[in-house]
Amino acid sequence: MDRFLNMKFDKGLLLAVILLLVLGIVIIYTGTSPIAMQKGLAAEYFTISHIKKVVLGLFMMCVALVLDYSVWYKLARPLFVICLLAMIAVLFQGDSVKGASRWLSIAGMKIQPSEFMKLGIFCLLSVKLVEAGDQINDFKTGFFRPLILVGIVCVTLILQPNFSMVLMVLATSLILIYVAGVPMKHLMTLIIFPPILSIIAYTQSYRSLRIKAWLDPESYPEKAYQLRHSLIALGNGGFTGTGIGQGTQKLGYVPESYKDAAFSILGEELGFIGAFLMLSLFAFLAYRGFAIARSSSTRFGKYLAVALTSSICLNMIFHVCVCTGLFPTTGQPLPFISFGGTSLVMTLLSIGILLNISKPNTGQNIREIPINSAFYSTRYL
Repeated sequence: MDRFLNMKFDKGLLLAVILLLVLGIVIIYTGTSPIAMQKGLAAEYFTISHIKKVVLGLFMMCVALVLDYSVWYKLARPLFVICLLAMIAVLFQGDSVKGASRWLSIAGMKIQPSEFMKLGIFCLLSVKLVEAGDQINDFKTGFFRPLILVGIVCVTLILQPNFSMVLMVLATSLILIYVAGVPMKHLMTLIIFPPILSIIAYTQSYRSLRIKAWLDPESYPEKAYQLRHSLIALGNGGFTGTGIGQGTQKLGYVPESYKDAAFSILGEELGFIGAFLMLSLFAFLAYRGFAIARSSSTRFGKYLAVALTSSICLNMIFHVCVCTGLFPTTGQPLPFISFGGTSLVMTLLSIGILLNISKPNTGQNIREIPINSAFYSTRYL
């Protein structure tokens, strides 16, 4: 333990993550106890399952903390290919849930390859931007080629379909490309994407109904059911909350509230104070994550830290905005808080990578192409 405490890494970031995990365990217990008892199970049945995922995630985090992050530079391409093959396999062999094929069953466990792919695409995208060097200003080398990789991932996600993950990957990738110093005139060509994404969103009736229900809940009461009760839960919470275990909307009103609407449970039982605490912890996580990016001695470390931090924070923003009615209903979990699965484990693995980047003298094995500062600009880093 003393050796661990004496290790030089960002302990503030680790503390914020631990507090979020503890908060998540509390929310999972209060949110799943009624469901477990209705099914004749012990009240803590789902909580124990969640804690097992937390332990696995913490183990992966510790491995990533000890493992020099240069390994992700070396493994970026094979990792991307493996993740891509797994996502293609989902299209043919995946388990279908509510019309979407997003999971693979391996040794009795369900995994979501798209969560692995987030790490795969961000590692490879960071490598590509590093390799671009002084040619980051070149449209083909610094912009088009990296974006092709993102496009391949987005197409496989659309085919699952997993439209919310498409937005997550695309938004994080654009943040990374922008921070890497790609000229704004190149980024402006992406103005065509919003109309394209809007058309894709309406190609499936269930997606178009979700959007219509979001815009006009009164006309589509069935599709707006989750949104309406999520807002009721937040309204019930008020400033101080109803108290742990005293919430009502988790009692069958909000479907799978401990997954897709965990923020609503938190807001109802812990009120504005609890929601503010959670958002403050995420704000601190973002601050430390970008500080780690700025202090990294390699461009790869900077880019990967930006991507991982942005991905986690955007996931939180998507979830909170859905629960508060700012975005249409999606299935994005709340990092560290929602019921555990592949997303929780991979998020903790990402935190481990960030912690390793924060350690001094890591990444020294990475041999990056020298750049001419007169032609190269990394924004804010």
